[in-house]
Amino acid sequence: MDNAKQAILVVDDEESIRGILCRKLGVDGYECDVAADGKEALWKAFMKDFDLVLMDIKMPGLSGMVALPQMVTDHPDTSVVMLTALADAKTATEAMKQGAYDFVTKPFDLDDLSMRVSRALERRKLVLENREYQRRLEDKVQWQAGQVHQYHQEATDALSREQGAINKLGGGDHQGRLEEAYLQMARSLALMAESHEPYAVGHSERVSLRAGEIATQLRLSPEMNEQIKMAATLHDIGKVVIRDDILFKPGPLTPAEYSEVKRHPGAAVEILHRIEYFKDLIPLVESHHEWYNGKGYPKKLKGDEIPLGARIIAVADAFDAMTCSRPYRPTFMSHEDAIQALKKGAAAQWDPRIVDALIKVLERESKMLESTPRENG
Repeated sequence: MDNAKQAILVVDDEESIRGILCRKLGVDGYECDVAADGKEALWKAFMKDFDLVLMDIKMPGLSGMVALPQMVTDHPDTSVVMLTALADAKTATEAMKQGAYDFVTKPFDLDDLSMRVSRALERRKLVLENREYQRRLEDKVQWQAGQVHQYHQEATDALSREQGAINKLGGGDHQGRLEEAYLQMARSLALMAESHEPYAVGHSERVSLRAGEIATQLRLSPEMNEQIKMAATLHDIGKVVIRDDILFKPGPLTPAEYSEVKRHPGAAVEILHRIEYFKDLIPLVESHHEWYNGKGYPKKLKGDEIPLGARIIAVADAFDAMTCSRPYRPTFMSHEDAIQALKKGAAAQWDPRIVDALIKVLERESKMLESTPRENG
């Protein structure tokens, strides 16, 4: 360790002890200053920053025990090691309760003293490094919070612009163009969310297509099919409010981080409320994380209380998540393993009827692939 810039204040009423300690500390490479009592020590610590204070417990005038609380309060980044006679060990222990890091008994073993000084300074270094890390982390979180606000504002601004353009189309003659414009708006919002979450690029489009296939398998009306597909496109737009360090965390989330993730359906609702055309999609988007057994979020809806479209999106979303990589799971499941996972979660997390519908869709796809002629080459 480089001790060249580490300053130590030796506080003892005996000049000979101050001299012995300073000579030893000088040999060890530390810069050393001295004080004869607690009052002088507090003054010198006020005038100069010290990395460590070696202070005798009992001294005439202001004793070490009396000076200690003020030293610790005024200079929290300075380590304090108390000097004591062997008979004062109990008092030294009390001093540690008041903020001293360690104590050294007289007569001194100078090698032991060097070890204790080094250990106290190493602990101080770790404390300061941890504090700096926390400061940087707080700065990063604050910056990311600003980014999240920016993403959210961009999404709402984009909606306002698109709404203005769509309003200009108006009229029955332009109904087809109007619906296409809204579809493009939905895709734009999904792309904006995925640009915030690059590993999920294409996720919303895949979920939309898969949800449409399930809706077809369930023989839903074309109008409902289209509604479910558009809601599926929009289902994750609220993720723009989640911080990057949570989205990209490779390990399990803490309860606080999971609570942050659970905000995204509500954030999506807040965005979609601004557009009248999307009002019928809001229950589907808001409820796609509800569980069939009532243990999901945000409202803990159960069974048929969950909109059918949301139940379809939940299954399509889960299947795509299982069969694609994620920060917390770099490898992905095969279709067969994903099907088994969906079967296992049916009636708990997902509607069994919709899981069965997806399985039929996948079986039909598999048969089509098997029957497709392959080129020889």
